[in-house]
Amino acid sequence: MKPIIGILGSAIKTITEYTSVVCMDKYRNAIIKLGGIPMMILPTQYANYDDIRPAEMPRMTSQEIEDLKRQVDLCDGILLPGGNRIYEYAYEVLEYACKKDVPCLGICLGMQTMACCKNDRNSKILTRIDSNINHKNLNPEYVHFVNIEKDTKLYSILKNEKIRVNSKHNYCIKEANNLKISAYSEDGIIEAIELEDKKFFIGVQWHPEDLLDDNMENIIRGLIDFSKK
Repeated sequence: MKPIIGILGSAIKTITEYTSVVCMDKYRNAIIKLGGIPMMILPTQYANYDDIRPAEMPRMTSQEIEDLKRQVDLCDGILLPGGNRIYEYAYEVLEYACKKDVPCLGICLGMQTMACCKNDRNSKILTRIDSNINHKNLNPEYVHFVNIEKDTKLYSILKNEKIRVNSKHNYCIKEANNLKISAYSEDGIIEAIELEDKKFFIGVQWHPEDLLDDNMENIIRGLIDFSKK
């Protein structure tokens, strides 16, 4: 049976100036292509997210958190997509999924959310990149190599010590307390993290949904395979 993969909705402002919570088609299509059923997880607060910065948002009520958990209960796996802001609802989804050992894949901001969440929601572990590599490259093609640590779940999935990736971020995590670092870029930036005591809890700093070569498909297929009941 195909697993249901919950894709966390991202708040954006459309060209019509209306705030929307969306799931980008590349994530949805990648899940479908590789054998999963996509389902968007929506925030349960009554708010226009794009108009309020995370620090200015009121805290979620216990009922709003319970409503969010009911959505996670419908999912066999979770995908945290890229984006620009980390709101409380992302942490709540991630912590609940992690507690239940629901497989989770974080992409770009999704990986950074994992790192902040596992460090008591401390966003100060994020820092602006200072490198001779242009990590903020909106072109979906390859930008640089990453070196993968052999004693990691990521390596067991890819069977490669070095792969080429794209890159669309100007912030990175400067430390990974409570997480295992599974890959670095050529300039030493942390490019992938994981939790060893979970079935599948992996974050990658690049965007596999944009490339979908053999390596990128294997990452997303890993999420789907570990999500099968």
